[in-house]
Amino acid sequence: MNHSIEYYNKQQQKLYEYMVNLTQNVTGVEKIFTDLIRCLHGFSQEIKIVGEKFHNQISYGNEPDILVCLYSQVSNYLLRLSQNWESITHKIKSEIAEPYTQFVLNFRQTNRNLNAESKKQVTDVLEIRKEMCKAQDEYWKIMKQFEQKNQQAQEMIDLIEKKSATKEDFQKQFQNSLKLKELADESEKDYKKLIAITNEKWILFHQEWDNIFANVGLNEQSRIMFTKQTVSSLLKLLPFDQDLSQLEEKITDLEIKLKEDPKIPILKLIEKKMEIKDNKHQFQLEEFISYEQWKKININLEHNNTIQQIQNQWQIVGDRILDDEKKVVDQYLITLFNIDTSDKSELLIKIKQILQKQAGRNYFINQLIKLHSKSIDQKQSSFYLTLSNEQFQEFTQLIRYWLNYIDLNDIYEQEEIYDLLLKSIRIIRKDGKERINLASQLSDITLWKNIDKWILLFQYIKAKKVDEKRKQVELLKQQNQNNRVYKGFKIIGSIFKNQNTANQSQFELNESEICYMIMEEINLFLTSLKLSSDLTTEIIIQIAFQQSSFDKEHVKKLLEKQEDLHNTQWKKLFKSGKIVLTYKSEKYERKNMYEYSNKVIKACGASMKYLTINDKPWQLLLINSQFNIHLKHKLKKFYLANGQIFTCDQTHQLRLQFITQALKLKQMKMDYVEMKTKVGLEMDINQLYEETIKLDVQRSLHLHKDKINSSVLQSLLRIYAFYNQEVGYCQGMNYIAGYLYLIFQDQETAYKAFDRMMNLYFKDLYLNDFSNLKIGFYQFDRLLQIFLPELSQHLKDQKIDSCYYVASWFITLYSNVFQYCQKSALLNIIWDIFLAEEWKGFFKATFYILQLLQQQILNQEFDEILHFLGLLIRSEIFSIDNEKELIKYIQNYDKTIKENESIKTTILNKYRITNRMLRSLDQEYRSFQMKLNKKLSLCLNK
Repeated sequence: MNHSIEYYNKQQQKLYEYMVNLTQNVTGVEKIFTDLIRCLHGFSQEIKIVGEKFHNQISYGNEPDILVCLYSQVSNYLLRLSQNWESITHKIKSEIAEPYTQFVLNFRQTNRNLNAESKKQVTDVLEIRKEMCKAQDEYWKIMKQFEQKNQQAQEMIDLIEKKSATKEDFQKQFQNSLKLKELADESEKDYKKLIAITNEKWILFHQEWDNIFANVGLNEQSRIMFTKQTVSSLLKLLPFDQDLSQLEEKITDLEIKLKEDPKIPILKLIEKKMEIKDNKHQFQLEEFISYEQWKKININLEHNNTIQQIQNQWQIVGDRILDDEKKVVDQYLITLFNIDTSDKSELLIKIKQILQKQAGRNYFINQLIKLHSKSIDQKQSSFYLTLSNEQFQEFTQLIRYWLNYIDLNDIYEQEEIYDLLLKSIRIIRKDGKERINLASQLSDITLWKNIDKWILLFQYIKAKKVDEKRKQVELLKQQNQNNRVYKGFKIIGSIFKNQNTANQSQFELNESEICYMIMEEINLFLTSLKLSSDLTTEIIIQIAFQQSSFDKEHVKKLLEKQEDLHNTQWKKLFKSGKIVLTYKSEKYERKNMYEYSNKVIKACGASMKYLTINDKPWQLLLINSQFNIHLKHKLKKFYLANGQIFTCDQTHQLRLQFITQALKLKQMKMDYVEMKTKVGLEMDINQLYEETIKLDVQRSLHLHKDKINSSVLQSLLRIYAFYNQEVGYCQGMNYIAGYLYLIFQDQETAYKAFDRMMNLYFKDLYLNDFSNLKIGFYQFDRLLQIFLPELSQHLKDQKIDSCYYVASWFITLYSNVFQYCQKSALLNIIWDIFLAEEWKGFFKATFYILQLLQQQILNQEFDEILHFLGLLIRSEIFSIDNEKELIKYIQNYDKTIKENESIKTTILNKYRITNRMLRSLDQEYRSFQMKLNKKLSLCLNK
């Protein structure tokens, strides 16, 4: 049998992998040039700023002449140095980076063309051999029938002697035998003719095949020489102190050595990687195999997988998938998209036999992907393929057979497993409200316990999907850059990288982020398969620490997701409400309800449910002066969140009174004028934040210039930064301060409200390496899983972390909406609920918005979701300025909302989120962190 086609097919795959590695090399150098330009530009700008500061020091006019002289000398030197480096940066960009980028484009395009040509060459030979094999099969089949007829004719002679048959019967049998002989001779001619055509194709292929490898070698040589020339030019541009003559001599020697072999021996490198251990790979022409030769081969046919295998219907014929077999696969897959209760036992047997071939498995998964994509396009199914229980069981049986077969025969193919795992998390069945995916039914397959297979899968994704992952990271970077709340996204970067210095880029696109994105996909497979915690931890650790650029914080985050999967009992308890009832007596004790005064306050608070604003509920304050303070706060807070007060111009003043009481602004004792004066005198300290504050204020709230003076807003932020140097100023505070000033229209009151808001709710988000913000992300994830499970699962399936989109919502409380609209009824509602219920109110409001938009998000994928959520604050729902108009708009999504009832009532009654629930999640997060640190330490010490 001719093994050449198998060998060349494998050669082509290895060639592709080799070209992928070359592409990674050339794009890596391109990125280094980009990073160098960015670093040098940043360096020159920083030097320039320092030089200007020395110059400004002179302009103050308070320094003696000797210092002025020195300052001037240093300033001039630094400014010249900055100009020199900026000039070098421009030269590197125009003479080094841009030409190299153009070369990279040409290099990659050449490799793509060569790869396409190599695929075409192998495919063409494969197709012509397919025709030859059909003719071969037909010839052997007719010869076998001829042999059987001859044998029957011989038996007929014996029957004639026994007078059990006549000579006419023999004549008839003989004539049939002659006809078969003629057909066999004709079939033999066709077979030999196709062998000749195939061999001509083989000869042509062999000639062109070597040329492809030679061209890849020439392309690689051009890469080496062009990169060498580019880096040499870079060395000349950079100011080196040492003599480069020795380096140039060494480079010249190495270049002469390289030119001695004008063609890079790519073919030899590929063959070495293939680790061929026998001589079957040597080039062979097709040979005529007679029927007699085939019979000898056929004796051991049951033990050999040859291309010319001839057995009964539905048995394997080499690794080709026949047209009839394709029809069987199509017939079965079509039933997945239609209700079919017919008996498919025979069909399933045939499918299992087809799945024993790699070509059969590839066709099966490709057709499944194709049919599902077509169904989604035609809006016949969603992102998930939902099967009936019977269909789900049948399909699970097939996939289990598939996985066990490749594991038993050790024929693991990364691409095949990757495609299968992707589909296994999208194929589901419904069990009540619960969604069960196919992957969860495959957890006991022994294949998953082999860690080396997972490492191979990671390497495959990294090689094949690196551009896709790079694009995903670029999308995140683009989203971060488009959002004005830069500090929030620096926080995300610090969560990823545990670095939050001012000089670090917001989201550095490097190897570590790409590896993390790939590991997130692996982690999704592991969680969907529901493997044991110890096994998944070991897999993550083994893969991560084989990558030189993998970040420890990334490993920690992946393990955190695993812990989250294995600790869901708490979720079920809260959702059932049983645990809430258990703690009623504890709550009674905690609030000291046995005291008389607390009982009175509790009773008055309960009566508020039955009192409208028109009933003058503040008359409750006349009951007793000793309850006045507690009742006043409770009263104001209740009516701030109560749906009886619509957020409109008529109730604005009443709303301000409630906000003032909720924040207890009148109890704050501070002299704002004195504070402002002191900050103005302390210029040295204030200078730390001056530039950032000025820049942020200028680019935010530009739609409200007629209502808010930029100098006033800058003053508010400077004062807070001065008196709260532990936090200072963080970008995003400008929106909160701006919103409060816009509603109060009084500088002192706005500052008091801002100071109170920051110290009560937001200050802790920025401290201790943003630990409280991370807890907030964790609470958000867990609550989303409880109250919007379908949306939560979809975001997980799309590998979208909550920190990608909720950071700005947390640190601005949506107040950055005012960057895009004049008024927002929804923003006022969110703030009212937050001031009344604090962070549990924030979660309630956010989940309500997400529930309204849930169906849109479920129909989107990674990049669409990021774009959609990134632009949420610009959407129509936030731009409506009147609550009654907003209710009409929301009724398009939520039919239960009533026209005469405030949206606040709907939101507050929608989700049962309690402070105790948030405290429990806080404790759960800290417990997880302890477990993770312990587990990580144990793994690292192995």
